[in-house]
Amino acid sequence: MGTTGISVNNVWDNKILVVAIIANFIAQGLKPFIHYLAYHTWDWRLMFSTGGFPSSHSAAVTALTTLVGVDQGVGSPLFAICVIFASLVFYDASGVRQEVGKHARTLNAVFDEFKLWDRFDYRKFTELVGHSRFEVIGGILTGLLVALLSLQIPFLKPR
Repeated sequence: MGTTGISVNNVWDNKILVVAIIANFIAQGLKPFIHYLAYHTWDWRLMFSTGGFPSSHSAAVTALTTLVGVDQGVGSPLFAICVIFASLVFYDASGVRQEVGKHARTLNAVFDEFKLWDRFDYRKFTELVGHSRFEVIGGILTGLLVALLSLQIPFLKPR
């Protein structure tokens, strides 16, 4: 495509996007290992879950925001947008989504206690949805570390 068109090559040339995606995958990949250190059992399903330590959403938006700040400057409008976006993700992960997980645990307990699963066409509700503040902070630190390390790798440096 021309210079204004979108192509796959242009997307993968966006180092900031690539590093944010890498931060997300690293955070997801860490979850089973951290779970093993804490509980001495492997739970590989955590690699595909939306909760747990560290928060992959927080890692991704932190890496994104950090690299936009480095590339565009912390006084840029784009950095301001990223900071607001990241703040909303942090709040949502540790607030709204955490509450959804609590509600799911309660509903599952009620359905189990009163044996309601056969009466309703539902599967168990997903309980590991949100994050504690500690898990969000773990994601923030993971994203910051990935972003800062990426600046040391020439082909991942923005511009």
